[in-house]
Parts: sequence; structure tokens; C-alpha cells
Amino acid sequence: MHYLGKNLRYLRKQMSKTQSEIASLIKKGQTTIGNWENGISEPNLDELLVISNFFDIPLDVLVKVDIAESTMSHRPTATGTAPYDHSQEPSPHVREKDDRLSYVLQEIKSLREEMERLHARIK
Repeated sequence: MHYLGKNLRYLRKQMSKTQSEIASLIKKGQTTIGNWENGISEPNLDELLVISNFFDIPLDVLVKVDIAESTMSHRPTATGTAPYDHSQEPSPHVREKDDRLSYVLQEIKSLREEMERLHARIK
């Protein structure tokens, strides 16, 4: 089971953002955001990355964890920052257990850095 729609709505409301504000960030219509929140449709990977960066939350948590019910205490602030540190390397235990996971995490980190670089160019 995934919690993308529920989490998107929860995070959006925690930051006092409207569906229209999120839609303009992703360059989609307000109806699209409503459809995502209601599980009618889902964002593509690029859109997921933008959402993940905006709310400063890892993709796997965004999709697989019920944030409102979790003990993770991930509470975004009005500035959009959250207490999650994306710069941490995966633990050695994870790396030993499955090198593929390490590769995927590195790819996600690379994508994040590329998106930050592109975002800086837009400013």
C-alpha cells in the first residue's frame, strides 16, 4: 500500500499551501493535484522528485509511510524545511546487505544534486 495522496495532502496542509500553489510549482492544474491526493492518478518520476524536494522528504517515505501516523515526527515548517538530512550516506550494514540499494540511493542523490543545480540556474 502506498500513501502518496494522503501524504501530499497532509504535507501541503502542514505548510498551509493550496492545491493551486503546488500545481504552479509543478506546472500542472489544480485538478491534477486533487486527483493525486484522491488516488485517481499519480505523478510521474520527475514530478515526484519536485514534490520530494519541495517538502524536503525522501521519495520512499513520501510513498510508503503514512506520515501523519508515523513516529518520524516529520513536520515541515513554513519555510519548507524539515529535519531530514539527505546528505547522509547509507549505513555500511545496508551497503553490505544489498549493493543495488546503495546504487539506487547514489542515483537519487545525484538526481537531487542535478535538480538543485538546475534550480539555482533558474533563480
